[in-house]
Amino acid sequence: MNGTSAELTDPIRGETAPDRLWTLTNVGEATPDILSPLCWSLWGKGVEFASRAGIYDFGVLPASALVVPDDPNQWSTACFFGRQAMNVDRARELAGLLPGMTGDDFERDLLGSVRPDATPTKSNPKRLPVVAVKTPLVLLRSRSAARDAYTRQMSWWRATVLAGDHTDAKALLADSAQRFSAVMRVHVRSRMILNALRSQVESIVAKMGRADLVPVLLAGYGGVIETELADDVWSLGQGRLSMDEFLSRHGFHGPNEGNVIGHSWREDHDAIKRAAAAHAGRAEEERPRVRVQRAVAARQRAEAELLATLSPLRRLMLRKLLSFTGEHVRAVELGKAGFLTAIDGCRAAAAALGRDLTHAGILDRRDDTFYLTVDELLAPLPPNVRELVDYRRARRDEYRRMQLPTVFTGMPLPIDAGGDPARQDSTVRGMPAGTGVFEGTVRVVLDAESDDTIDDGEVLVCKMVDPGWTALVSLAGALVTDIGSPASHGAIVARELGIACVVGTGNGTSVLHTGDVVRVDGITGEIAVLQRAGS
Repeated sequence: MNGTSAELTDPIRGETAPDRLWTLTNVGEATPDILSPLCWSLWGKGVEFASRAGIYDFGVLPASALVVPDDPNQWSTACFFGRQAMNVDRARELAGLLPGMTGDDFERDLLGSVRPDATPTKSNPKRLPVVAVKTPLVLLRSRSAARDAYTRQMSWWRATVLAGDHTDAKALLADSAQRFSAVMRVHVRSRMILNALRSQVESIVAKMGRADLVPVLLAGYGGVIETELADDVWSLGQGRLSMDEFLSRHGFHGPNEGNVIGHSWREDHDAIKRAAAAHAGRAEEERPRVRVQRAVAARQRAEAELLATLSPLRRLMLRKLLSFTGEHVRAVELGKAGFLTAIDGCRAAAAALGRDLTHAGILDRRDDTFYLTVDELLAPLPPNVRELVDYRRARRDEYRRMQLPTVFTGMPLPIDAGGDPARQDSTVRGMPAGTGVFEGTVRVVLDAESDDTIDDGEVLVCKMVDPGWTALVSLAGALVTDIGSPASHGAIVARELGIACVVGTGNGTSVLHTGDVVRVDGITGEIAVLQRAGS
């Protein structure tokens, strides 16, 4: 501690210009719980540099753009009342610089539609020579970059975090934060490439008059790491996999895993034990691996049907495009797993620092460290650190009682659940995320950590899905989320498992109730209530 008291600042309140468009979609899914100051200090700086560096790697930005500005309106993400949001205007501006992609493509993929008054995006022609050199190199290396980053992260996580080597907690925190930004840079590149590939597939197939095949063609690639997680949960429940082996593969996951202040299965086995128990009685034909195989077979049939109508050359080109798209579906999920190991490293470091600082009488509670930023924890703490922590803890508790709109312009106005028009509307509709149509009984689950589980074939309705929800998703017959996009994690996993999925409804968890019988159309995005619970 030093002799200078710190100002009582609130890093998670946020600020913005009044004309900026923001959305909780996608990035809000990555951090589902209210962010703490430690969470935001990791995500804010890490994602901002990674997004700039990832796009710089394609050659469309100069090296000067790697400097993160102080103006939050020029950042790709921000934090409002503890919720992480994406700067749609900035993101579409950056996406429009990439070859083969426009800002409209990005906004449509993210929000399901494009604003009529959205500013058109354009690339910088002066950068084309650099792009012509760097982009092919990025594409060539993209197949292995995500896998290599994931492999490095897992080796580090097992040897350092899982093994409990937290003696130098400050060094672990600094290393974890640096690793987060580095693997996020790879993830940003994979995500951008996947968005461009999806747009190309949708455009080509629509021009062929077979838009009906798009949901199936963009599903069932196989080998996605999160469906391997689901299969290992099944094996754990069946007694075919030990807990130690499961944790060695997946222990960095857990409820609200994108939030540093959350906890992982490495720390608490109860949540995964409950998920595994739900799989104990499941038949072999409902094993996640078998469901993936069925989805793969469906995609192969649709692909063969489409390719049969093409000339040999066009058939070869489209086959390569579809294969490349599949590789980047896998790459995106590997990148996500990679940065989650870094988050778990920060979590372990903060816990170790909290233990040491409470023993030294500097902090009152072990989790007080989560109310300080990375930079604050690495520097000497101010003498009023207790007052600072109490202030920020109270603000976070206050924000937890707020509800924000999914899409907003300028500073969001917190809303009451009863006063939100989206929640008064009895119609439930979202963005179709594949595949097919499913009728079944609703199970609303608001917290993956709760004792709630679902029976085989129920319709899982939840606010959002991160990898910690995968075990529950693998039990469902269909998935409906309040927040998400067709390119988000929940949609990808649902498609790989062959599950009908509708995302971004905004009101699914409030309008639908456990016991309702519904029809979920993963092609149109419509959800029809066939029978209300108890009627």
